Amino acid sequence: MKFGTFLGNEAAKEQLSRVFESGRLPHAYLLTGPAGCGRRTLARLIAAAYQCKGAGEVPCGECAACRKSLTGIHPDIREYGSDGGARSFHLDVIRAIKADVFITPNEGKYKMYLLENAQTMTVQAQNALLKILEEPPSYAVFLLTAESRESMLPTILSRCVTIALSPVSEEETVAALRAAFPDRPEEELCRAASLCGGVIGRAMEALEDGKLSEAAELAGKMARALCAPAELPLLKLTGKLERDKPLTRATLSELLLLLRDGLSARLGGGKPISPDPAAAAVLAQTLTSERLLSLIGKVEELMRLLDGNINQILLITLLCARLRG
Repeated sequence: MKFGTFLGNEAAKEQLSRVFESGRLPHAYLLTGPAGCGRRTLARLIAAAYQCKGAGEVPCGECAACRKSLTGIHPDIREYGSDGGARSFHLDVIRAIKADVFITPNEGKYKMYLLENAQTMTVQAQNALLKILEEPPSYAVFLLTAESRESMLPTILSRCVTIALSPVSEEETVAALRAAFPDRPEEELCRAASLCGGVIGRAMEALEDGKLSEAAELAGKMARALCAPAELPLLKLTGKLERDKPLTRATLSELLLLLRDGLSARLGGGKPISPDPAAAAVLAQTLTSERLLSLIGKVEELMRLLDGNINQILLITLLCARLRG
């Protein structure tokens, strides 16, 4: 199977290969994983495999059907989504799909529906979708993407083949960033890969919109706020994170580097790994080794909660409580 262009996730690609080799093609998939891990990219590859008109392995990537599928312009592949906010994928979208699904394909073998951020569907929308999944036309295929299985109703899960995606290695992330940003310094690419936890889309977003420099600046200010006697400076800084999950992830990653630099300096040296040695020096001069070690553990815990799709406002509340506690 030609899913080799999709980086990492060998188990997922092997699962897909077995599905296509069996010849018993499902009518519904659920692709899960953190935002930026390539759920939409893989969904388009699956759609291309279904529509492919080339000889041999699918998707061939060369026929007109594959090219249209992979660029999102195939007339028989419809893409729907939401802004990612809770309950922002509404019933009206499913009603539109229901009105369209019984119209036969225009030029492809299948009519396909890519539903991004399905975890934001309302319960009503999921129940309406279930009615379509129970008895779909033979040519209809649904590709749902979500951050986790747990966000979907059990009845939806029972009708989907779930494919779980995970972050890739740092080396694979750097290679992807190098191809996408050939003019960026290697040091910047490596830093983006390290901070974004192997999620290529997240690293690309950080490079595109300047979040790396913003996160580094904010983390430096937060490090100094941790040394202040009052809680208010830290509380004011976290306001920038309330509606920006990528910035939160990058800032926590930068803060973790600062804390490790501070602990290293406190214990006698070592080459700094953070972009703000001055902030790390303030941490080393102000906080004890025990306190720095405790803060490192708390930031790591917050990052795990963030990757576990915790409510953003709750995370910010915990951040203030844990780091000042």
